[in-house]
Amino acid sequence: EIRDHEIQQDRLRFRKNLERIGQIMAFEVSKSFPYSKEEIITPLGEAEEMVMDEQPVLISILRAGLPFHNGFLEMFDHAENGFVSAYRRAHKGGDFEIEVD
Repeated sequence: EIRDHEIQQDRLRFRKNLERIGQIMAFEVSKSFPYSKEEIITPLGEAEEMVMDEQPVLISILRAGLPFHNGFLEMFDHAENGFVSAYRRAHKGGDFEIEVD
């Protein structure tokens, strides 16, 4: 769906698809993190669980990165997160600058 021109005319669907991609990317990234075994208590008793040694910090560029950011937050729900405000300032001839606020 992400590549279909007709489907992408629906902006909500486009954002949801980007959010799904963010979830998949977060899952794949999580495979490279260090994990340790930890004893947890479940409704059925004690169990050993692999938990991340540290939670990631998620930083996104406002607006453009929000759907990806939301997808990552779905996977890393205990992560600290923040935002950077940036925009593109276009010039005649097609040149542009990136401004960060």
